[in-house]
Amino acid sequence: MKIILQISAVLLAVTAMPKNSIVNLHVYYESLCPDSRNFINSQLVPTWNELMDFMNVTMNPFGKATFTPNGDSWDFTCQHGPAECDGNALQSCVLKYTEDPTIRLNYINCLMQNPGEGEACGASVGQSYVPSIQACYEGLEGKALLKDYGDETLSLDPALTFVPWLIFDGEWNEQSQWNGLFALKSEVCNRLTVPPAQCQTKRN
Repeated sequence: MKIILQISAVLLAVTAMPKNSIVNLHVYYESLCPDSRNFINSQLVPTWNELMDFMNVTMNPFGKATFTPNGDSWDFTCQHGPAECDGNALQSCVLKYTEDPTIRLNYINCLMQNPGEGEACGASVGQSYVPSIQACYEGLEGKALLKDYGDETLSLDPALTFVPWLIFDGEWNEQSQWNGLFALKSEVCNRLTVPPAQCQTKRN
């Protein structure tokens, strides 16, 4: 009887996961965070390449930063120092001015591997750095965008305690957080109403 109850609990946990035709994933990360870099490079990009037709991905490059007003702009303090604040602002501009979602994600992935290389990374993925992204980053717009990302991050409930912080389909839970970090493809496939053929193959 105890075994039956345990099996029933497992089945309830599985069926309780929401099923959708599209999985919405919000990624809250930092530009110089090693865990963010590893997740984007080894989990997010490969999963996107296989399942892009079944995912919406929204990136937020703020993480555990803070900000204070400074005249018409903002000053930021970031977990990995001032260079990370610059990187977060640059990526904020990339996210705004890169329309194609695949190019956008590849651009971010390049910047995670090559911090500060906005022009070179743009060229490598076919996205122009000049004039829009450069002007945004070197002017006040980048900081304004980052402040907006900060407002969103600081309003999370539950509050962010780890970076990257993953929210699937509008709701954070601990199991999906850790599944997503280390087995994102599996987490996405388990959430789909009708998993595609790609979900039957294991990544090498």
